[in-house]
Amino acid sequence: MTEATAKSAFNSVISAVTAVFTALIFGFVLLWVCGYDAVKAYTTMFNGAFGSANRFAETIVKTIPLTVMALGTAIAFKSKIWNIGGNGQFIVGGALSLYVALNFKLPALIMFPLSIFMAFAGGALWGGLAGYLKAKYNANEVITTLMLNYIASFLLAWLVRGPMMDPAGFGFPQTPLIDKSLQLSSLLAGTRLHSGFIIAVIIVILCWILSRSIFGFRMELIGESHEVAAYSGINVKKTTLMTMLISGGLAGLAGWNEVFGLHHRLLDDVAGNYGSMAIVIALLGGLHPLGIFVSGLLFSALLVGGGTMQRMSGIPLSLVDIIQGTVIIFVISRAALTLKSK
Repeated sequence: MTEATAKSAFNSVISAVTAVFTALIFGFVLLWVCGYDAVKAYTTMFNGAFGSANRFAETIVKTIPLTVMALGTAIAFKSKIWNIGGNGQFIVGGALSLYVALNFKLPALIMFPLSIFMAFAGGALWGGLAGYLKAKYNANEVITTLMLNYIASFLLAWLVRGPMMDPAGFGFPQTPLIDKSLQLSSLLAGTRLHSGFIIAVIIVILCWILSRSIFGFRMELIGESHEVAAYSGINVKKTTLMTMLISGGLAGLAGWNEVFGLHHRLLDDVAGNYGSMAIVIALLGGLHPLGIFVSGLLFSALLVGGGTMQRMSGIPLSLVDIIQGTVIIFVISRAALTLKSK
């Protein structure tokens, strides 16, 4: 790692920590003004996220899909391609990998990598569709990825209530469980922490390698200026399409991780609002893989600990959401100030 790279990673981590810490200070003052015991509330939140092996495991479990999705989002954002379709890519990747696992009777040694490939392919297909429309017709990717989110959500609702619905599920909108041989192994007995965390760490490393590669340089150059990139001999349309394929593929892998590691089946609304949170985490981490990993952990701690704080301290959920929303405000403010300074 060069000195410049190490400095960039350090700055990304410090920025993420600073934004979260500043938001927590604001939240502390807000709780105190509203008449709540802020010290007790924050102690409960910390214990809810890190207070025991089980609670820390839950934080890591939440970190896994958010970090992988945020890495995919960051790849697109570096090229100034505003991919907000993470949820749709997550759903299609998870659904396609699960379909293969449920309908093809192959040895686990073959099925496991095949399911990973299908998850990446499904997410890449969904992201690549928006990338093709952008490259070919200059279609606004914000609109296309958003619309594809809706299509994927309705597709999921149809699958879990129709052709993939569990016949022994008492009418619940869910698919059958995958075979136990395909379920990701547990990393910590008595918790939900699974080996998908190791895969997420590997993806972080691979994304860092990609960012230092020639293709990574091309993506960033396209983000700076299409004209300069084209003048330098870069095929802008091809690179745009490839960027969206990789970005969507990573979101698909997040879906695979969630399905094969946590739920072991498809559920209605399995993606939740992961896509929106992934955007925040990507920006919070400065679009750097290491910064994204740290910001994913911090944001997950806020989500898990905030839920515990609301249940145990009687803090209204609205105040918990305000604290989490403050993080977003500081992220946006930091981005605006950075652009202004340039």
